Amino acid sequence: MAEWYDQLLALQLRTNREVWAGVQEHLEPDSELRLGFVYLAPGEPEAQELVEFLDAETDYEVEARRRPGEEGAEPDRAWIVIGTTQPTAVTLDMLDDWVEWMIAAGAAHGPCAFD
Repeated sequence: MAEWYDQLLALQLRTNREVWAGVQEHLEPDSELRLGFVYLAPGEPEAQELVEFLDAETDYEVEARRRPGEEGAEPDRAWIVIGTTQPTAVTLDMLDDWVEWMIAAGAAHGPCAFD
């Protein structure tokens, strides 16, 4: 895989620890969370490819749209894929696995960078 993939994965896994520490303080036992996500896509075709993959492989709510504030950009540039998971129980291990899967999905389908 590309070098950016390894760098992005390492960054996101480090970030998970910080986010998880803050979230845990506010969770009741057996709480379920909806995880939100954003991908940066190089263009509309790449964004749509990822949306189709996520629609087929998950039960996530997901859509592609032009990045806010990018009206003057080239027509095929400045796209994002945004979505949320269904409510689910979350642990740090599960969050790490999910982030790794999401980064790999974006790399393989698009490619789009998980943000």
